[in-house]
Amino acid sequence: MSAAELPWLFIVGSLLLNSTIELWFRVAHRTQMHEPTYMVAQSALVFTTLGVIGAIGAFGVGFELTPEMAALGVVNGLLGYATGWSHLYAIGRGPVSVTAALKRLSFVVTGALAIVFLGESLTLVKGAALVLAVGAVLVMAGGAADQRPHPMVLVTIVTAGVMAFGHKIGAAAGVSSSAFLMCQSGTAHLFAHAVCWRTGGYRFNPRLVRFAMVTGATIAGAMSLALAALSQADAVVVVPLLQLGFLFTAPASFLFFGEPVARRKIIGILLGLCAVLAFGIG
Repeated sequence: MSAAELPWLFIVGSLLLNSTIELWFRVAHRTQMHEPTYMVAQSALVFTTLGVIGAIGAFGVGFELTPEMAALGVVNGLLGYATGWSHLYAIGRGPVSVTAALKRLSFVVTGALAIVFLGESLTLVKGAALVLAVGAVLVMAGGAADQRPHPMVLVTIVTAGVMAFGHKIGAAAGVSSSAFLMCQSGTAHLFAHAVCWRTGGYRFNPRLVRFAMVTGATIAGAMSLALAALSQADAVVVVPLLQLGFLFTAPASFLFFGEPVARRKIIGILLGLCAVLAFGIG
């Protein structure tokens, strides 16, 4: 598929929505949030927004879902909760620019799974991209202690990569994106209640709910657009392109949160950018 044939509207839309999520997370942390409670509220908004999208017939008309795809949605829901919670946790305890860039390297996991299980091709350029991605992680994991990412971001990388692979399987099966993602978000919401109950109960406050509404709706839109893009092109091309949102997040974190523009950080982000581009064109 040539560059002109890619579903750019879906790709760019998902990319732009995703690029704002880390910024909202960081601001939300200033409310002294209880993270399990935040995940309950956010997952509820994700589920509700997806229901609205399905009802109006956007990105996949109807709510048809086979038992196999429903089971995959449940698995993806558990992965989705792990991704959301670990990313929220890491954002609150490390630099936004670095955490956002590292999370985007989850495409390595998705691409590797697509190559092994779906028979998508691995070229020399894509192999080099994997090396660049590892280099980016190593570079950004070093440096001054206050500029290192929280180790929880490694959980985010793995779970987000496996979840995106599940999205690719669902898209290839032709499922309604709304039905599949509602199954995923519904599972995440139920699990969020269980975690909240196990960690001392609910601690809602008005500001937490407002931020959760914003991030929940944003995540639902980004996932729907991403699944629509994956239904029209190979994961090894689309998934890396969807990760370019950190090019917006990093400058915003420097500008709005006063994060220092360290040389090691810039080198790591550039390595990550090269990895993403190489994997997408390779």
